[in-house]
Amino acid sequence: MNMISFSDVSFCYGEECPGDNAQIRRMTLNIQKGECALLCGKSGAGKSTVLRLINGLAPNFYEGALQGKVLVDGRNPSSTPPVERVRMFGVVFQDPRSQFFMNSVQDEIAFSAENIGLAPALIREKVRESAALLGAEHLLERTVDALSAGQKQRVAIAAAVVLSPKVLILDEPISNLDADGIRAFIDILKKIKKCGTTIVISEHRLHSFVSIADTFLHIEDGALAHRWTTADFCGMPNDEMKRFDFRYPGMTQLNIHTKKTIVGGVPLLNVSDVSYLYGKTKCGIEHISLKLVRGSVIALLGENGAGKTTLCKVLCGLLRQKSGTVTRDDHSVSCAQRRRMSCFVMQDADYQLYSDSVANELLLGRKASQRTKERAREALELFGLQKVRERHPASLSGGEKQRVVIAAAYCSNAELFVFDEPTSGMDGAGLLAMARWTDMLAQTGKTVIIITHDELLTELACDYTVQLNSTAADSIES
Repeated sequence: MNMISFSDVSFCYGEECPGDNAQIRRMTLNIQKGECALLCGKSGAGKSTVLRLINGLAPNFYEGALQGKVLVDGRNPSSTPPVERVRMFGVVFQDPRSQFFMNSVQDEIAFSAENIGLAPALIREKVRESAALLGAEHLLERTVDALSAGQKQRVAIAAAVVLSPKVLILDEPISNLDADGIRAFIDILKKIKKCGTTIVISEHRLHSFVSIADTFLHIEDGALAHRWTTADFCGMPNDEMKRFDFRYPGMTQLNIHTKKTIVGGVPLLNVSDVSYLYGKTKCGIEHISLKLVRGSVIALLGENGAGKTTLCKVLCGLLRQKSGTVTRDDHSVSCAQRRRMSCFVMQDADYQLYSDSVANELLLGRKASQRTKERAREALELFGLQKVRERHPASLSGGEKQRVVIAAAYCSNAELFVFDEPTSGMDGAGLLAMARWTDMLAQTGKTVIIITHDELLTELACDYTVQLNSTAADSIES
């Protein structure tokens, strides 16, 4: 029995009728009840749009023209009353922070149940069950803002499944999870699937899901190009994976970056016994010491909540350390000096997009000299953004937005670059390109720090790793 069906569906954002610019083109597909389907394809192929059509956000919230028929459990999701859609769908977006409404974790998980009027005792029971399922019981008394990105991801999923939805929709759900978190998450999905829930996932880290996926749906230029069973997908040769711009384990053998030794390297910054704790909590970093070598690419690793982003905010002068020193050539470096010499690209690209077009975004806040304009034109070519240069950044896919903010960073004159989970939402081609871009920066003497859980990126791009624990940072040369 089909839970989800598309019949000759076309959709275009903001247009009166789907035409040449349609994001979805005459798509026909079926997903059976209780099936786990993986949507795969290049960034911008239309995967997120498919998810929005399934849960009725398009065209209700994301306005546009829809042709054809979308049915979920025999009903048109866009005309289903909101209170029924809440029960029918659990949804986690690429950026879970965009769907948070409450301050505390407990209240956030309870939000949808409260809004449909469940009894308080039943709500408390469902919140406990959902938190336990996600391994988030210890987070219930915390505020949402105090969580790491990976912890926020878990809370968002707990909130999505609190009402036991018929369909669970996940957009890049493991992009912010560490290795242990990914394994735990897959185990959670297996439990949810056993309850008969239909699961639809848009993802680039496809091999993480082979133990649970029933079918892989390849979206290309807004159309369903291929449909594979899990066995067929796993048997696909690397050349085919590369042709489709998929990530694949064999990518680690590609020669993207020439690894450099750090022994005797010239330091950009020396960090000694630095600590920063949030308020009266024990969350943050304590007694961190490390050397940032000029012309190197450093992978900053650690489990969710280890303090990776906090450390980088200190390095870039966005936070002032509570103790310890940050020096350059044996001289203390103030927060203001660190801000001037660094460029921090955050996890969520939306927080760093301000202009009305991609081209203007690259020039924002910079003197419009001939050299600056040339650098911006170079970045548009280098980052594959020429075709979308006049588009509003808000209209782009998650992977495209990520490329825009990285391109804007490339146009800066910073000495220290920090990229926080830069390959989140990126396909295989984007991953390889990111490795090349960081290598280019390092070749010009820049220091690059990559906060990441992406093992492929670490292998392809980095000279050495810094493993952040709860008490210290350990450097390991690659």
